[in-house]
Amino acid sequence: MKLLPGAVFLAFIALGQPVVREDRYEGASHFVVKAGGVEWWYDAAGGGFSRIVDRDGRDWIGFRREPWNVTPASAASSYRGLPNLVFGGERSGAGHPGFSRCRSRIEAGGIVTETADGAWQWRWSFRDNHAELRLERKGPEPYWFLYEGVPGGRYAPARWYWGHAEAGPLRELPDFPGGGRALGEWAWAYFGSDDAPRVFWVARAANNPAPASFGVMGSSKAGLEAPDGMTVFGFGRARDAQPLLEGVPAVFLCGFSERKIRDARDHRRLARQIEALRRKAQPR
Repeated sequence: MKLLPGAVFLAFIALGQPVVREDRYEGASHFVVKAGGVEWWYDAAGGGFSRIVDRDGRDWIGFRREPWNVTPASAASSYRGLPNLVFGGERSGAGHPGFSRCRSRIEAGGIVTETADGAWQWRWSFRDNHAELRLERKGPEPYWFLYEGVPGGRYAPARWYWGHAEAGPLRELPDFPGGGRALGEWAWAYFGSDDAPRVFWVARAANNPAPASFGVMGSSKAGLEAPDGMTVFGFGRARDAQPLLEGVPAVFLCGFSERKIRDARDHRRLARQIEALRRKAQPR
């Protein structure tokens, strides 16, 4: 991967090779990786994605800085991101857009991020249809891997669906602020909208089970009926806001599948695709 000026950047896009440019979003410096028609907007100081923009221009995260850290209003803004690794302790916010706990660089075809004290390090690589996170070093804190965003590019729970390694597509959306949670030990999950011709999926490469949870957080007391909000999905997150993962090295995957999931047959097709990628990406 190369850091390129605008004209050369466009030439490499035409050849289908992932490239990265520098840009700014919500007041922060970003690396913007274009691969397979997807733009991955990576907050260099935050160490996480603030935007993931599909080939039709839909942003499946939609991070905004304000309002900052206000429950539940920030479900429409600063709570959003991926992977939002570290929660709690002196490094809280590392891996989350909008924070300044990290330093990032382009290296060996990907993005490498360290916490400011060097205790944590992870590496992102990019393919045409997905991105891969390898957590190489960690501090004493546990962690999780979160997708907090908006399937299809806008908050529309009545038009959302999702699924996981054991079932799907599902239409029931637990109301997170109201105490609703879907809980399991799923290796992967996906999220879609009736208004989008694709789904976004996340996966753990490790075969050892770990708690995962899913809910939807509206930006007001109206919950699912709120005017805005986000998904709250986490590997290593049980019912409460407590990170549970400890192991390194660890590998996580995320990306788009360019078909809706309409029925069990589509679900099984996507399951085969994700499981094939998981087998190739086992930690080493």
